[in-house]
Order: sequence, then C-alpha cells, then structure tokens
Amino acid sequence: MDRRSENGRREIDYASLFVVALFAIMLVGIMALSAISGSLFDSITENRSANMNRRGALSYIASKIMACDETGSLQVEHAQDGDILMILDPSGEKQYQTRIWLEDGFLMESITSGQGISLDPVKIARTQLFQVSIDQNIVSVTTDDGVRRIYLHAKEVSA
Repeated sequence: MDRRSENGRREIDYASLFVVALFAIMLVGIMALSAISGSLFDSITENRSANMNRRGALSYIASKIMACDETGSLQVEHAQDGDILMILDPSGEKQYQTRIWLEDGFLMESITSGQGISLDPVKIARTQLFQVSIDQNIVSVTTDDGVRRIYLHAKEVSA
C-alpha cells in the first residue's frame, strides 16, 4: 500500500486503499442485506402460519359437520357465553358426543362417551369469534376467518 519515492519519503497508493475501502463497504452492505432479508423471511413465515391456522379452524369444523351429515346428528346450543356445536354419534347409537365452543380466545373441542366419560378439552385453534346457526338444511359457521355455509343432505336437522 505504501512505497518509497525517489527522495526516500513514503507515498500512499490510493488505488489500493480505494479497493480495500470498496471491499469493506460491500461487505457491510451484504451483511445488512442478509440481516434484513432474514427478518423479512421470519415475518412472512409467521404471518403465513397464522393465516393457515385461522383457515384451518374453519375447515376443521366444516369437515366435522360434513362427516356427520346424518339425521339429527347436529345440534346448536345457544348459551350465555356463546354458541356450542354438538355433534352426536352419527351411527344413531349415541355412543359419543363432540362439543365445540369458544373459550378464552380458543376454539375448544371435547368428546364425551355415552357412559358420561369426558375427555379433557383440546384447543383447536386461536379465534375471537365463533358462531353457529342452523337454518333448515344450511349450517353457517362464523370464525375470525369468515363465514362458511354447509348444506346438509340429512332430511331432519335439530336446531
């Protein structure tokens, strides 16, 4: 980087110094870009996961309802704390009952057997809104993600 001139004094090679400075600036830029892109990727992944969970709650309930599309297997109880969706054993033997409700910002599910044995409630998904209504053969389920209407093929539905 430095060399001696004809009179013995040291001279600085500015071209080499410029190359080193340019390299340092590029290195700092690449490191900053990597840090920004890493945090952006984390943010996108977190939002995507939360969106999938919200949609998953509505899809989960809809698939449970469609799987139990039998006469009298669905009931909605309108309690003071909110709606409770009750899915009775579709075989008609009343061996078990599934209850889905909203509690403390989570959609909860509990299964009770015909002998009265109840499993601990399980958190299905995070949501602030859960409403269920049955109008003739159409079940409307509302969560934070939106409304889903399911047509029931059963002839009689309990409201």
